[in-house]
Amino acid sequence: MDHDQLMTEILRVLEIDHQYVRHFREEQEAEIAQVRSVGRKAARELGWKVRTFQTDPEQRGDHMVVVWVMITQSDPDEDARLRERSELLFRNIDWSS
Repeated sequence: MDHDQLMTEILRVLEIDHQYVRHFREEQEAEIAQVRSVGRKAARELGWKVRTFQTDPEQRGDHMVVVWVMITQSDPDEDARLRERSELLFRNIDWSS
């Protein structure tokens, strides 16, 4: 994916959920590195602290690499908005299934 398109996609997702997750085949090393790098740049652009992680494909049955870009600290208003959103989503879970 083009760098600018990826940046736009990651920014949009981080602004809503404070995390971006994507799955890759093990051999997609360049794409994995790109998502981690662009994810860090996107968070810095927003002024937030971030961590990126990737899973070990040998520890997964599907041998996929999951890349996770997670905001660890944003501004207090964003933290409050995300908490409210999480509480709303949690209240709306159908626990009967």
